[in-house]
Amino acid sequence: MATRKSKFDRILQDPLRKNLGQIAFELAIYSIKERRFAKEYLSRLLYRKNSLPFNNFLRDEEIGKLQLSRILHSDESAETLINKVKFYEFCIQNNIPTPKIIIYNEKYTFHDFKQSFEIKDVKQFKDLAKEWILSSKHQSIFIKPVDGKGGTNAYRLDLNTNETEYNSVFNAITSAHYIIQETIIQHPDIQMVSPYSINTLRVDTYKPLNEPSRVMSALMRFGREGFVVDNPGSSGGFFVLVDMKNECLKAPGLQMMAVGNHTYLEHPDTHVVLDKHPVPYLNEAFALVNHACELIGDRLIGWDVCIGPEGPIIIEGNHNYHMVMQEVAYGGYRKHPDFIRVLAEENIRA
Repeated sequence: MATRKSKFDRILQDPLRKNLGQIAFELAIYSIKERRFAKEYLSRLLYRKNSLPFNNFLRDEEIGKLQLSRILHSDESAETLINKVKFYEFCIQNNIPTPKIIIYNEKYTFHDFKQSFEIKDVKQFKDLAKEWILSSKHQSIFIKPVDGKGGTNAYRLDLNTNETEYNSVFNAITSAHYIIQETIIQHPDIQMVSPYSINTLRVDTYKPLNEPSRVMSALMRFGREGFVVDNPGSSGGFFVLVDMKNECLKAPGLQMMAVGNHTYLEHPDTHVVLDKHPVPYLNEAFALVNHACELIGDRLIGWDVCIGPEGPIIIEGNHNYHMVMQEVAYGGYRKHPDFIRVLAEENIRA
């Protein structure tokens, strides 16, 4: 996570920033109005030229209130979303496409949905992992924490994995709870932008009382060379707004202030132009997450969706998703017609 000094340095070096006098003036005015330091002015990139008004954006404490809402979320739905084993079982029961979990563990005890057994050393783990890899559809497995978030502590193993990596993974998973999944592949149109990780569509849904679920906005996250996840907070990746009407990306690609605040018109590693790049199966992805939202019973969810060669695959859902990233891409959620209704449910001023 960036320090205050590094964030300030990034602002100074940002070629898109306003002049420093204007930044200081606006930050002071908003801080006086808020009666606190208006940190959202920086995190929403409002120090840049041609930025939208401060009041288009949510305050951090309002996001926290929505994430903890007892009106929008229940203990049961939140637990199903948080626990990846429970979420996998939910998807299987409801015929929702999701990556296959081969096995999950609680430290040295492993479960394959039929039996439990111990794996006591790295050699035993390596031998079994090679069996899982060889029997998987794409000869690769993906490993992540049962209750993880943000793509941290995730690993991908294949037939080229070396001894050092096996040792590292074994030490990590036997100190916590992990799931081991079959690796999935993405659509060639997405793969060509960034082949380094599965690049996921982030879609958020809202289900008003007695009304069907609806998609509020969508963005796509892209990973960087050298990382197996696309998360902008843990891999140096970035995100791009999705034009939902025209089913394509809408440049620029953005990074959050905490990880670099770079802006991209093309992917920095592959140099594929982002603007108007097609997003296949977009309407199918929207239909899938709306269907899942109706079934799971949580009324405000951020979904991670892989666009596969044959259609969308839900990776996971989050009741406490990264609304800042979503509204920075969209342009401020306080003026979003559906999000105004979300705010009203918690008596938050639109």
